[in-house]
Amino acid sequence: IKKGLFFAFAAIIILVPIYIEVSSQNVLEKGKLYKFKPMANDPFDPFRGQYLRVNYRTDNIKTKFDFDERETAYVSISVDDQGFAFFDEAFMKPPKKKDYLETSIESTGLGGIAKELDLGMEENGFDISSLDSRRTVRIKIPSNMSKYFISEDDALLAEKVLFNEQGNIYMGVRILDGQARLDNIFVQDQPILEFLDVKAKK
Repeated sequence: IKKGLFFAFAAIIILVPIYIEVSSQNVLEKGKLYKFKPMANDPFDPFRGQYLRVNYRTDNIKTKFDFDERETAYVSISVDDQGFAFFDEAFMKPPKKKDYLETSIESTGLGGIAKELDLGMEENGFDISSLDSRRTVRIKIPSNMSKYFISEDDALLAEKVLFNEQGNIYMGVRILDGQARLDNIFVQDQPILEFLDVKAKK
C-alpha cells in the first residue's frame, strides 16, 4: 500500500506541472487577445528576479451580488471606444455572452449609490431611479497575468523604457474560458523585446 501511495504521489508531482504547462500554452494559442492599459499611477513595480510585475485597474468593479472576501468571482471583459479592455462586472457564475476572468474577491464596497445620495442631498433632491445601486469589488489578478519574464540583461533598460513610455504602453493578455495569460508588453505598439532591440541599436 505504501509503495502504491508513493508512486501515486510521484505521478501527481510529475503530471501537475505538465498539465499547467499544456493549459497555459492552450490559452496563449487559442485565447482572445485583449489590450489592457496599465494602472494610471505607478503602473510597474521594480524588476523582481527574472520578471517584471505589471499592475491593472482592479477596483470599483460593479456587481449586483453580495460577495465575501476571497470568494470566487467571474469578471466580464469589455472594450472601450479606443480598443482597450477593462474589467466590467463581477458575477457568481461565468457570463454566457462575454469573455471573463475567473478570480477571487479582495475587498468589497457599497458602490456608486452612497456618492450619489450625498450629491443628491447636497442639491436638495434627487431621482432614486437614476441611482446605481450595485456594489463594487476589488479583484485579485492571477500571477499568470501579472508577471512578464525577462532576462537580467534586458531588465535595466526595460525598466527605463517602462518609466519613460508610460503613456505608450499596454499589456497583451489572452483569455480563454476564464483563464488569462500575459502574452506580451507592448511599447509604441511593438513587443517590448523588439522595442528594446531597436533602441539598443540606435
